[in-house]
Amino acid sequence: MKLKVVNRKKFVKSILTIVFIFVLGFMTINSVLASNEAVETKEIEYVVCKGDTLWKIAEKYKLENQDPREYIYEVEKLNNMTSATIYEGQIIKILLVEDK
Repeated sequence: MKLKVVNRKKFVKSILTIVFIFVLGFMTINSVLASNEAVETKEIEYVVCKGDTLWKIAEKYKLENQDPREYIYEVEKLNNMTSATIYEGQIIKILLVEDK
């Protein structure tokens, strides 16, 4: 069975679009996997100072491109916290992110 291309321009554009989408998807997946391998986290104990909030702590210790809310959620989960309220002198566990 022989197939005939009726509109050659449209066919070439379609093939190029499919290849572009494939390459873009591959690059995205590759960058996500690479970014996950580039850092290492460890838990440390942090003494809450006067004026500290989880937001300020997150801004200081989170990944460069990480949303502070994600970091705060992880800290709350790590400390079994039911709210984001912290107090001066309180010792909490936080995540320290280090490049490999």
